[in-house]
Amino acid sequence: MFKRSIGRATGPAVLTLILAGVAACGPTTPGTQPAAAGAAAPAATGPAVAAPAAAAGTPAAAQAAGAPRAKAGTPTATPTSAKPTAAAAAAPVAAAPAGDKQAAIAAPAKDGGAATPADRNLQLTAYDPASGTAVLSAPAAPTAPTTAPSTPATPSGTPTAAPAVQPGQLIASPPTAAAPQGALVAVTAVHPGAGTTLNLATRPATLAELLGGTEADGKVPVDPHGITVTPLVKDLKATVGADPSGVKADASGTLEVDVKAPMPLPGGASVDASGSLQLHPAVHFAYHGAAAGSPRTASIGFDLGAQAHWKVTGDLARDTGAAPVRLPFAKLQASPVLTVAGLPVVVNLGLTCYLEISADGQVHLEAEQEATGTWAVRADYTGGKGWAPTTSADTKVSPVRVRLTGKAGVRAALGTEVSIGLYDTVGVETTVAPYLRAQAEGSLSADSSGNPPQAQGSWSLVGGVDLNGSLTAHLKVFGTPVIEGKLPLPPFHREWPLLAGSAVLPSTKPTSS
Repeated sequence: MFKRSIGRATGPAVLTLILAGVAACGPTTPGTQPAAAGAAAPAATGPAVAAPAAAAGTPAAAQAAGAPRAKAGTPTATPTSAKPTAAAAAAPVAAAPAGDKQAAIAAPAKDGGAATPADRNLQLTAYDPASGTAVLSAPAAPTAPTTAPSTPATPSGTPTAAPAVQPGQLIASPPTAAAPQGALVAVTAVHPGAGTTLNLATRPATLAELLGGTEADGKVPVDPHGITVTPLVKDLKATVGADPSGVKADASGTLEVDVKAPMPLPGGASVDASGSLQLHPAVHFAYHGAAAGSPRTASIGFDLGAQAHWKVTGDLARDTGAAPVRLPFAKLQASPVLTVAGLPVVVNLGLTCYLEISADGQVHLEAEQEATGTWAVRADYTGGKGWAPTTSADTKVSPVRVRLTGKAGVRAALGTEVSIGLYDTVGVETTVAPYLRAQAEGSLSADSSGNPPQAQGSWSLVGGVDLNGSLTAHLKVFGTPVIEGKLPLPPFHREWPLLAGSAVLPSTKPTSS
């Protein structure tokens, strides 16, 4: 889903020694010379990057990848003479380098801090969550040029080190083909595999095991280039544009989804519908110090900045029924990877965009409207109190143009169903729907030009937003007490008048004879 941005330099001999664990023990042997700075480094997957490459596993390589393997709470600039402690400053929460598929392999820290990942260039290439079986593999060795001098072989008699992965260690994997939404597991057994692979038995792990006493809190924009858009209707267009502010367009750009499709109605009728939705999603993650296997406080959520424009035109000849007619038109999915204390934390974000309309009478409708807003949903945990939701919806709905003829109440919306979780476990589900509601008896023609509406009879136009959803039991990935079933979010419902009134056209006076 994400394009790999940084390749790792590694030689054939290094790949053999990674699984033997030699890279973590003692001085470098003649067969494991690091690549010189500035040497061309072939990427394991994805396009090569034309930039100087540091040796894999060195501090320079970690710094180049933007994911320093720091101990919990230890700033990357800590002098070597300072001893890192779990009570140090809060760890930063940042976006991981796009395309990095290397798994973090670490043992839980004994000092209460975060697990410290070992330097293992391994990837999760197979994973079955139901059985817990997994396979770790070293990237394929690049082919050396025929003109290059051969690498000296490792001297015979070199002692065999401990296996690269041991039971009790944790594996935090960013998204791979085997685990598209990432994985967080603890190793229970290790078996040698074919070639440069290891076969593992695992169990689900928790963030409390991985992060220990880490203090971390941050909000990270979701790169729109990393969002996969699946069309649910025929005519759908998705584009990524630069943020209007022009700042960091690669990470704060705009994803725009445009749709034009008929909406089927009861009785075989339909209305023409179109919409445009511009999204600026961001994910929020917080974790504060484990105590007895659970954090003191924790939080996961999202901020969804959006601008929507939609239009519905047609004849509604009958009541649409108790449930509104809904047309899902696009599914959006992303699994942004955050780095917390140098460890990958995978957030899974899913959005389904839909148009919706309902009516309780016969009416000819031409409605065009816009909505802008920022909607935030968070699930917050406090030790001793459990989980509680927080929601907010700052929304503005404006009618661009409305024409009604008939007697009915009509409601049109362009909404999103959002789910957010960690490592392929959903934690929060919610629906956000800004809408325009019209009630008319007679006829109404109004627009946003500021001119008085043309009307006969009575009418009202109301803008509003609905936000509702639930927390789920899968928040146990934090290492907190499990929620039984689903905990509903308190419904958020707000309406505000846009236009109301009544008018009677003057009757025609009879002409005098």
